Amino acid sequence: MRSQVADFRSQILQLKTQNSELQTQRGFTLLEVVVAMAIVGLGVVTLLEIFSSGLRLGSRSSVRSEAVAYSRQVMDEALSSRSGREGVQEGSFAEKYRWKLRVGPVRDESKLPSPDLWELREIVFEMEYRDGDRERKIELKTLRLVKRNTR
Repeated sequence: MRSQVADFRSQILQLKTQNSELQTQRGFTLLEVVVAMAIVGLGVVTLLEIFSSGLRLGSRSSVRSEAVAYSRQVMDEALSSRSGREGVQEGSFAEKYRWKLRVGPVRDESKLPSPDLWELREIVFEMEYRDGDRERKIELKTLRLVKRNTR
């Protein structure tokens, strides 16, 4: 009988040590897991928002750069032409960009060195284009000195 009692005591002692080992090897509680998932979710949503804003700004910058390149092309052609005649020209690029070029005299020509030989003309370039759901506009202005026809 003593041996059975000793065996029983050793089994109880063994169960107590196993139980204490189980208590020290605890995992995360459900509440801790939920809080951790909420924090990770907020981080992922924030990163996605930053990336989408970056893509949107990159697209807007690309469209504006293309519009400015087309604008400079038309202005360069207008400035390189020898005639410099007055009038309005209109056109478009890629069905997305509409432009208008106006060439006209400057109102105050009194400051020119010899107004009877030279004429100062203002060149105004306007381009309208769509950027997403908004209509945008670019305007470029410059002056050109043109020799008058003395016929």
